[in-house]
Amino acid sequence: MKQIIIFTSLLLLAASCQSYPPEVEEALQLSGNNCVELQKVLEHFKDRGQVAYESACFLIGNMKYHQSFAEKNVTPSHEKYFAQTDSIFEQLFGTMTWEEIGCYHSREHDSLRHELADVFAKLPVVKRDTTDKQLSDLQTVKSVFLIDHIESALRIWQKEGYEYAADFDFFKEMILPYRSYNESLGHDRTTQQQLFRRFYTGADTLSTNDLIERFHIYTIRCRWINEYIKPKRHLGIYDLLMPAFQGSCPELCSWSTNVLRSCGVPAICEFTPKWIDRDSGHFWCVSPDSCGILLPYTAPDNKLLGDWEQDIKWAGKVYRMNFGAQKDSPYFLAGNDEIVPGNLNSPLLSDQTFRYRQTVTLRLPFNGKGNSRLAYLCLFSIYGSRSYMPVGWGRIDRKRKEVVFEQVPLNVQFFPVYYNGKQLCEIDTPFMLYAPQALKEVSLPLTANVLEHPLEISLSNGRLLDCNGKEVEGLHYHPLVCDTLQRTHLHLLRKYPPKRLLMRSLKQMQGSFLLGSNQETGIYDTLAVLSDVPIPYIQEVALHTTKAYRYYRFCSVNGPVNLAHIEFLASGSDVYHGLCPTPLPVFSVDSAEVKANTFLYRIEGTPYFRFPFGNPEHALDGDINTFAKSPEVGMYFDTPVRITHIRFLPRIANNGIVPGDVYKLLYYDGGWKEFQTVRAQYNYLDFEEVPVATLYWLRNLSDGKEELPFYYKNGKQYFLHIDNISYNKIIKQNK
Repeated sequence: MKQIIIFTSLLLLAASCQSYPPEVEEALQLSGNNCVELQKVLEHFKDRGQVAYESACFLIGNMKYHQSFAEKNVTPSHEKYFAQTDSIFEQLFGTMTWEEIGCYHSREHDSLRHELADVFAKLPVVKRDTTDKQLSDLQTVKSVFLIDHIESALRIWQKEGYEYAADFDFFKEMILPYRSYNESLGHDRTTQQQLFRRFYTGADTLSTNDLIERFHIYTIRCRWINEYIKPKRHLGIYDLLMPAFQGSCPELCSWSTNVLRSCGVPAICEFTPKWIDRDSGHFWCVSPDSCGILLPYTAPDNKLLGDWEQDIKWAGKVYRMNFGAQKDSPYFLAGNDEIVPGNLNSPLLSDQTFRYRQTVTLRLPFNGKGNSRLAYLCLFSIYGSRSYMPVGWGRIDRKRKEVVFEQVPLNVQFFPVYYNGKQLCEIDTPFMLYAPQALKEVSLPLTANVLEHPLEISLSNGRLLDCNGKEVEGLHYHPLVCDTLQRTHLHLLRKYPPKRLLMRSLKQMQGSFLLGSNQETGIYDTLAVLSDVPIPYIQEVALHTTKAYRYYRFCSVNGPVNLAHIEFLASGSDVYHGLCPTPLPVFSVDSAEVKANTFLYRIEGTPYFRFPFGNPEHALDGDINTFAKSPEVGMYFDTPVRITHIRFLPRIANNGIVPGDVYKLLYYDGGWKEFQTVRAQYNYLDFEEVPVATLYWLRNLSDGKEELPFYYKNGKQYFLHIDNISYNKIIKQNK
């Protein structure tokens, strides 16, 4: 023991005599008993050349900003289980091409997959090591882990032929880091390469996109193998190989980034703290395409740009999670006692919004009190006392009485605020920088990696001026101003716009058909075809038949049926008891006067499912919040019955007006003001004498949590950031 203490003291003395960069010297002082481990790393690489030594210094110098919130102690049983998953992958797909594996669809191995689920269910529960005080990586990461990691990264450097002057900054953030966020550190890079060797073995000549596609295919097929397992906790890197569950977005992004880096694919995590239309954020990966442009993708579920149109293009502000400290982040810019919103209080954030949206630098007049150095841009949020969430920051210049916000995206409604002590204060009325067309002076999304010449504008008396004092063409300042002197009538059908994913599933339902037969197997008659895209409400379809059948099947032609509810209707039956069908929606006073067909009854048979997977029972469980994603849903009758109509409800989010629910209408006038609270009788709401030229917000006080403000023009709701509307007309009206 005495010899160990003497040896440790000598190493510490040697470290104190060795000259390192200032940030490394500080790291060694903060590392406590782990100083010896870090010193070993520096000594290992000090004579290996500039790249090797600076790589070690970069990692160690920034380790104080990194830690894991909890360690996940995956047991040897879990390691063995996922090794078996990989082995089964090889047995099932080893003779196929990657394209064939990607297109594979079969249920022939269901029994095997259920057996695997039984095995997984018997594995011990994973324990999480948590402490009251989280230790940074400086106190926990050992030399063996770091040396293995850096050596692996250096091999990639040599293989890719990187050059120091041109590529080191790229390398140290996109390849070198040993972590991507705050994930637990379980496997070193060599082990990660071994675990995921399937997708990159023999891929030396493949492009980055090809490798990402292989990674995607490998993980989705392993998830298919593990489809029936029910994980209760995250399992570190093995999250990639099992069905995703709640809260897995940052973890999946982190582990995907780490695995891709270990296999030579440049990658980094980026995120939005909040979508412009949803009260949630999202993490995704970024890698360069063949032209070097950094492109997003949600790994492991997508390839490059795989979910750009559906999701990522709708991000508000976007930030990168770097490994190295970013001195222009709020963490460093704020005063000592200044409040920084939690989602922005990281030393590792760099603003990347310009790559996703057209942005400008905005100088906004500021006359606030206090000593705050920073102000914030907020997006609407249903949470919080003020109903908005900070998503971007700006520097306050008290001498010039202005706040400078960089990378402000166009066509997004922001609430500008700042902190005076602990009090959150509004700087000015909410505003939007409205551009009906793309600005020529600003780079388009996904066309540049560096923001070289941002367009700087200043707000002066409601006008947007460039650096020369000239009004910027094609860009308008749209403040949120309420006109309480004018009143209008609102006819409302929704509290939140139809979701993009659900609209896509509605389109996929077009062409679905209903079949009827008196035999379980054999020829079925086609009774109806959905020639139009269904609406997101209960709806009725008449069947073209005079026959009675025992078997009825609702079938999809484009994937899952996406049915939340289905009813089989008849004019009556001597055998089956008839129930009242679910009422059809009523959207106006006029349609309320039109009586539904009162001669139809809901006939209950026995649910019939040819395909047991995809929860077909959800279409018949009476709960509209569940849905069937099987290829078909059926009903069986002991005695033939003539079904004349069906009523069905597609998969929905239930964000229309629900009869019986209580709703509150608010309007914005220097803050959200309550107008009226009513109970819905039908699928619409009418409000009279409502102030005009402002933003409205409809809250469901009975159920649901998705809400989004909207404008109202010409008898129609235009949801903020989603629906196309000419804000010029609103601007002129406000003037």
